[in-house]
Amino acid sequence: MNPTPSPPPPMASPGAAFSAALAAEDFPWVENQEEMGMAPDKYREVFDLAQRGARAFRDRRFDEAISYYSKALNLRPGDPIILSNRSLAFSRISQRLRERSAADSEYQPLNGLDPTTHAELALKDAEKIISINSNSPRPYLLKAYALILLEHYHEAREALLAGLQVDPLSHVLQTCLSDLDRNTNIAAGARRARLDRTDDFECTLCFKLLYEPVTTPCGHSFCRSCLHQSMDHGNKCPMCRTVLFIGPRTYPISVTLSNIIQRNFPEEYAERRSEHETMTYAGVDLMPLFVMDVVLPCQKMALNIFEPRYRLMVRRIMEGNHRMGMVAIDSATGTVADCGCEVEILECEPLPDGRFYLEVEGSRRFRILRSWDQDGYRVAEVEWLQDIHLPEGSQERRELIELANGASELARAYIRRARETVRTARRTRHLDLESMPGPQDPEKFSFWLVNLISLRPSDRLDLLRLRDTRERISSSIRLLSDAAEQGCRVQ
Repeated sequence: MNPTPSPPPPMASPGAAFSAALAAEDFPWVENQEEMGMAPDKYREVFDLAQRGARAFRDRRFDEAISYYSKALNLRPGDPIILSNRSLAFSRISQRLRERSAADSEYQPLNGLDPTTHAELALKDAEKIISINSNSPRPYLLKAYALILLEHYHEAREALLAGLQVDPLSHVLQTCLSDLDRNTNIAAGARRARLDRTDDFECTLCFKLLYEPVTTPCGHSFCRSCLHQSMDHGNKCPMCRTVLFIGPRTYPISVTLSNIIQRNFPEEYAERRSEHETMTYAGVDLMPLFVMDVVLPCQKMALNIFEPRYRLMVRRIMEGNHRMGMVAIDSATGTVADCGCEVEILECEPLPDGRFYLEVEGSRRFRILRSWDQDGYRVAEVEWLQDIHLPEGSQERRELIELANGASELARAYIRRARETVRTARRTRHLDLESMPGPQDPEKFSFWLVNLISLRPSDRLDLLRLRDTRERISSSIRLLSDAAEQGCRVQ
C-alpha cells in the first residue's frame, strides 16, 4: 500500500515580509511644545494617547490601539507618525482576520468590520501620509502592505518602486519587493493552468493563431482581416455559407477570446501583431502599388476601388498610414514604370456594395527597387526621389527662386484667362490659386505648375523622373505659353 502523499507546504502570504518589517513608531516628546504649534497641555494629551496606542499595539490589541490613535488625531490632525501607526494597526487587523481559520469563525464569530474594509482604511491613511511627507520610504511600504491585503499586487509593486525612487538603498523595500514578486508569481502560476495550442484558436482561413478574432452570428471565429478579405468576394460565412448581414469594418472583435489568446500565447500573438503591422504598411519604405496612371506631387484625383484585391489593399492601408503608391504601365517597356508617386488618402468612403470611393493627393516620388505580388496586388520596396539640392544662399538657388517667382506670376495670369474662357463650361480641374506653394519651395512649386497643363502619360512620367527643378519649371513655362496660345486648353 502506497503511503498517502503529504500535502504541499502552504505558500507564504505575500504580506508576511511587510508584517515582519513594519513596527509601530514612537511618538516623540518635545520639551518646547510651542515649536510643534500646540499648547503644552494639549501636546501632553496627544503624547499620552500615542503612548497608550503603542502599548496596545505591542500587546496585539489592535482595535484598542486604533481607538487611541484616532483620539490623538482629533487633537493633532495629519500627524504622520500617528497616521502611520494607525494605518499599520488597520493592516494588522485585516491580515489577522484573513488568516483566521474557518473553524475559528464557526465556533467564535466576530462582529465588526470585515478584512477588506480594514485594508481600505489602512490604504487611506498611507496615502494621506504620502501627500503630507513623500520623502520617507515608510508610507510607500504601508501603502504596498494595504494593497497586498486588497490583492492589488500590481499597484503594490508600483508603490514599492515609488518608494525606491525616494530611497534607492532601502534594504527593507528591496526585500519586500523581491518577496512580493516571488510570491505573486507562484500564486499566478498556481491559479492559471496554461492552455494547449489547439485548432480552436486557429483561423480556418489563414491557419494561423487568431488575431483580432471576430465571431459571426452563426458562431464561427476568424481573424478580422481574413473575414474582411473573404467578404470581398461575397457576404457569406466561409464555413457554413450563412448570409452575413454585418459591416466588416465596424463589427467588434471578440474581447473574451482575444484576451484568452493574448494571455496564454503571448509570444505567438506578438508575432501575429508584428506581421499584421507589416501588412498594413506602417513602414515608409514598403509601398503597396495601385497600377493605374501617372500621378504627380500636388495632384488630386478621385478613385473608384472595385476589384477585390484592391479592396483588401485599401482596408490595410486605412488601418496603417493611409498612403499607397500609384504607378502606370510604361509605354516604352510594356511593364510597370520604375518610378511612381506616393499618394495620401484624404477621404475614404466605403460603399454598400463593398467598393471604396477615395480622394487622394500626390506627395512624394519614389523609385522601385524591387516588387512582388502579395495577396493579388503588387508591393514594392522603394527609395525616395528628390531634386538635386542647391545650397541655401548660393547663386544657383537665388536664380532658381527668381525663376519660380516669374513662373508664379505667369501661372496667376494663365489661371485668370482660363477662368474667363471656360466660365460657363464644365471643367475637369478646379483652378485654385490658394493651393499654390510658395516659390521658396521650388520643387513642390514646379509640380503644382505642371499639374495646370494637359500632358501625355509618357511626358508626365518623364517629369516625374526628372531631378532638375529648373528644367521642370522652364518646361512648364514653355508648355503654359503654348497652352495659352491654343486657347487655354487646361487639364
